[in-house]
Amino acid sequence: MSAGKLLVGAAVVGGAVAGGSYFYNMRRASVQLEVIPKAYLHTLNWNGLTVRVDALLKNPTRARFKVKFPYIRLMYGDTLMGSSQVINKDIQIPAYGQVIIDSMMVDIPVLSIASSVYHIVKSLYAKEPIQFKAQVITTINLGWSRIPYSSNADIVLKK
Repeated sequence: MSAGKLLVGAAVVGGAVAGGSYFYNMRRASVQLEVIPKAYLHTLNWNGLTVRVDALLKNPTRARFKVKFPYIRLMYGDTLMGSSQVINKDIQIPAYGQVIIDSMMVDIPVLSIASSVYHIVKSLYAKEPIQFKAQVITTINLGWSRIPYSSNADIVLKK
């Protein structure tokens, strides 16, 4: 066997190992995405309320990647109260960095689920805090692969 063939074989094996390591690290990085949502009362009236949700996306890894603009679902107990619009936009998250996505609006009309929304509107007018569960759904784009990502958090809404 010639030295040239050995060098080519070593380069192919080295490239495969480096590529495999890169893809493994990218997949691990996607799991470490942290999403911290915060909710703010945007409008409140007897027709319903609009909640503004801001989300802080943290990337504690050395990999940079893109995510699709997050989709937000607000739950009150086991009841879906409302959700944000779906937006086809990519957001770049730098390595060891973070990005704030703000002003995602969720409309919650009184007529949709009258008893829960009425209780929420009444509590907010009385300046009592309300606890929601926020589900943030997005897709992580690693370039070679797209991975669905979902995160749940409790958020408190006050007037």
